[in-house]
Amino acid sequence: MNQRKKLVIALVLITLVTAACGTRVNKAAFYKQLAQQGAQTTTGSATTGGTTTGGTTTTGTSTGGTTTGGTTTGGTTTGGTTTGGSNNGGGGSAASLGVSTAPVGNTIKIGLNIPLTGAAPVPSSFQDSITVAQDYLNSNGGINGRQVQFLVEDDGYDPAQGLAACKKLAGENILFAVGHTMPTIEEECTSFYNQQKIPYIMRGIPETTLSGHPLAYFGTPSDDFQSTLLADYVIDRIANGKTLVNDTVTENDQPVSKTNYAAEIKRKGGKFGNTYTSTPRQSDWSSVISHLKGDNAGIVFLNIAPVDAISLAVQSKNQGYHPVWVGEGTHWNYNLSMQSAGSALDGAQVFSPWSSIDSPAADQYKAAYRQYKPGKTPDDLGLIIWGYANMIKTALTAAGKNLTRASFVDAMNRMNFTAAYWNPITYTPTDHRGPRVVAVFRGNGNAQKWDQISGFTGSF
Repeated sequence: MNQRKKLVIALVLITLVTAACGTRVNKAAFYKQLAQQGAQTTTGSATTGGTTTGGTTTTGTSTGGTTTGGTTTGGTTTGGTTTGGSNNGGGGSAASLGVSTAPVGNTIKIGLNIPLTGAAPVPSSFQDSITVAQDYLNSNGGINGRQVQFLVEDDGYDPAQGLAACKKLAGENILFAVGHTMPTIEEECTSFYNQQKIPYIMRGIPETTLSGHPLAYFGTPSDDFQSTLLADYVIDRIANGKTLVNDTVTENDQPVSKTNYAAEIKRKGGKFGNTYTSTPRQSDWSSVISHLKGDNAGIVFLNIAPVDAISLAVQSKNQGYHPVWVGEGTHWNYNLSMQSAGSALDGAQVFSPWSSIDSPAADQYKAAYRQYKPGKTPDDLGLIIWGYANMIKTALTAAGKNLTRASFVDAMNRMNFTAAYWNPITYTPTDHRGPRVVAVFRGNGNAQKWDQISGFTGSF
């Protein structure tokens, strides 16, 4: 084992042990203790119905073997409403945009900026998930004869640390980067990578992020799309959704979601109360809970990180308050949230860009886990990495043997990716918004997991 890899493992272990102000991190105890902490008290501010102001290197060993893989079809996909919003508006070839046409060597380096700390206690299995995805991509000779190497940087769910992580990855000679983190981090990294002419694939945030950035792509549905669709779902599918008061709790970098949700609830004749702004890693939610109870809110849209959704839900339950919690995908729709909150999130309903880990749609991923990590148990966090891995495999394969950064971008701009476990994605040279569908999960407090209650759909 080389010195860098030893340092990486040590840093990951230190992070997992020392995160959350000295609290030992594990998937259940961390959240439950955090939910009861009273330190660093921050109260939410209210606005009425509108806006508020507001590396580690994983190398993995290629072990060969075969796994049924790549692009698969399956799952239920319905509709696909397309709302307005900003697209990239590029339209030209990658070379015309100044993207490098230099040949890529024998190794394809892919940067990942993700919140190993800050947003949620990441379990040790996440490292296994990256190794599984990497070994899978490198099996059978790799992709057009090249091996893939994931380079992972912890962005800490913090804007300054996040931008530093992206800058470090850019210095590692990556072909492109993938981000799945806080909107502010993704926005700053989008601008930085655009200057460096490096493609950036990220979870969906406000569509304005794509404007003027022709090398940026959303791998999950945008906030613009999800927030409006969530309001439709609440009114049309949740019991008494039109008569119960709807409130929102949101981080201060989520302007589109809170505005769209409130506007759509009102447009459809529902009752919207107030929006309350929170701070990431907020530990005392008593003020917000008091406001929600005072509004008599029966449905609450939580547009916050997993760590905050858990602590708010648990503290609310302890005060005898249990509304229907609802949310967009990629925020807190992870089984680790249910394992930590249990009955506090029972009955919650959230969107998801991926299928349930328990569904047959995830069988391909679970088969890969058995092959490359025998005896280990896959989780839904790893399913995210699996989805991105197969999506980028599609583009890398299409880019051909004479791989350059420019040929990868041109392949992305004509890519169609469909898999049973992942929201279907289509890109064109002028539209990088990606998916326009979601699945729906319901919280099962007894089983401490999410139950998938719909296939992928773009309308309700």
